[in-house]
Amino acid sequence: MLLNLSQSAVDQFRIEWEESACPLCGGTDHAPHLEATDPLGGLRFLIVQCKRCGLAFTNPRPNLESASQFYPADYHCHQRRVRATHRRLPRYVARTLQPHGEARLLDFGCGSGGFLQRMHGLGWNVVGLDRAEAAVARVRDLGLDAHVGTLPHPLWSSECFEAITMWQTLEHVLQPLEVLRAAYRLLTPGAKLIVAVPNFDGFAARWFGPQWFGLDLPRHLTHFTPETLQRMLTKAGFGHVEMRQGRHSSWIRHSAQRGFLKSRLGSGLLGWWGYVTGGAEGLIAVAAK
Repeated sequence: MLLNLSQSAVDQFRIEWEESACPLCGGTDHAPHLEATDPLGGLRFLIVQCKRCGLAFTNPRPNLESASQFYPADYHCHQRRVRATHRRLPRYVARTLQPHGEARLLDFGCGSGGFLQRMHGLGWNVVGLDRAEAAVARVRDLGLDAHVGTLPHPLWSSECFEAITMWQTLEHVLQPLEVLRAAYRLLTPGAKLIVAVPNFDGFAARWFGPQWFGLDLPRHLTHFTPETLQRMLTKAGFGHVEMRQGRHSSWIRHSAQRGFLKSRLGSGLLGWWGYVTGGAEGLIAVAAK
């Protein structure tokens, strides 16, 4: 539920809300898990945890028509700068994304196109997909193919991509299982899906609690752990899933309110500790069809 709303906060957003069943198992029996505030709008939201499968998700949530109100024009994922994730890919991801022949790559949630631009330079035939028209326009300004929408998408039917990537995107969608099933259908046999999401069970998430930058409520609707992401990928049809950790020390700096963690050294140390103890800030799954 929405918590502690002032009238000014209510007036700020004219939004329609919806109750959600569990995005993984469809269960409706859940327990309150965490309350946190939207850092951009000041509203408070509730994260619940499914009693059947353990998945955590934001509930209630903005419906599809209202969700865009929580994405301001200057939302960071839609800016022109290339995200750090794309400047230096982990080695195992780089090995997975070696193009061959006329290989096609779809980046779902392409943002401003930094990753697509890099993959195009490596030889991929790339296409981007994003709900934000402004983001798609920026990708097209780079001379790359991009479309507005989500998955499933009417442009593509089945087995037309050799790789699909989802960088910090799956947690934003209303129906993540449906998106993953659509991605499975679009991949050619043996092709790979790469999914990166915040780690709701990571050390930083537990350390900072409601102040953790990786929550980003209510834009983040599903809050994955290694176990729940694995289950959802398996339920979508993927066989072999390799689960890795992803470090995001900038998330820790944003999360810190005071003290030594404001420094790059402090946040880097906390990120390193989470990584070596198996609880880094992010998850990266490589799933094979």
